[in-house]
Amino acid sequence: MEFTVNDMSCQHCVRRIEEALGRVEGVTGVNIDLDRKLVEVEGTADTDALMNAIKGAGYTAEKRS
Repeated sequence: MEFTVNDMSCQHCVRRIEEALGRVEGVTGVNIDLDRKLVEVEGTADTDALMNAIKGAGYTAEKRS
């Protein structure tokens, strides 16, 4: 599943998002491309749970189609 996180601007942001997503049940991997503002999540986690985790870390996510 892929998300755009436009308010992610530095490595600190990347770490916060990785840590938040890593706590979501069903997540098996997270890959973040800061330059493209792209967050890729592997696993079986629910979309809403992933978006809530990103929001809880202080960021806004948009699901990519």
